[in-house]
Amino acid sequence: MKNPYSIHEKEREELVLKYLPLVKSIAFSVKRHIPPTIDVRDLIGHGIIGLIKALEKLDAHRNPESYLKIRIRGAIYDYLRSLDFGSRRVREKERKIREALKELTEKHGREPTDEEVAEYLGEDVETLQHDLSRISFSYVLNLEDVFTEEKRSYEEVISSKKYDVEDEIVQKDLVEKLKEAIDKLDEREKVVIQLIFYEELPLKEVAKILDCSVSRVSQIKGEAIAKLKRFMRRF
Repeated sequence: MKNPYSIHEKEREELVLKYLPLVKSIAFSVKRHIPPTIDVRDLIGHGIIGLIKALEKLDAHRNPESYLKIRIRGAIYDYLRSLDFGSRRVREKERKIREALKELTEKHGREPTDEEVAEYLGEDVETLQHDLSRISFSYVLNLEDVFTEEKRSYEEVISSKKYDVEDEIVQKDLVEKLKEAIDKLDEREKVVIQLIFYEELPLKEVAKILDCSVSRVSQIKGEAIAKLKRFMRRF
């Protein structure tokens, strides 16, 4: 007589191997937006844990890959939250960078370079950009929290194809809310959101495209996400 538990284990192992490329894809996508000191292997490891847990409730008839994406990304985000991306130190550093940008812009009559901001803060550019990555990603986690309150992940809002009529109505409503919120952003904020979230470009690449500093891109992104968060909560 076959052991049902062994069969279950075998099937789970097969599914983990099947969806491992998905875990790696999500991990490397997230990695592009966080400090280089965080090892992508840690992201993959936590993503696999999220995958294994998600397999217990997987419904193969209801867009399984979309569901797994949510759970894998959620597990990685939970790990990053544990690293205290939204800590008081990060918020204090953000305040100092904002002050530096404001004072240097007034002094030079233009947006300062990263080198000028770093010199103003008494640190090297590498340290500045490391902190900017932490600040930038803390806003992504913040936006994710808005959709968690709505019982949906923003990835689910964009990609879900569930067949439940009520879910479909809620999904369409959230998509419309998000579109309305984005329409309220300034043009430069819309471009930054587009390049970072849809084109998945890191801050440095966006800075090159917009011909400005990474510090400025981080500031624009932070302001845009803060606005989206406020807009979404008003609906």
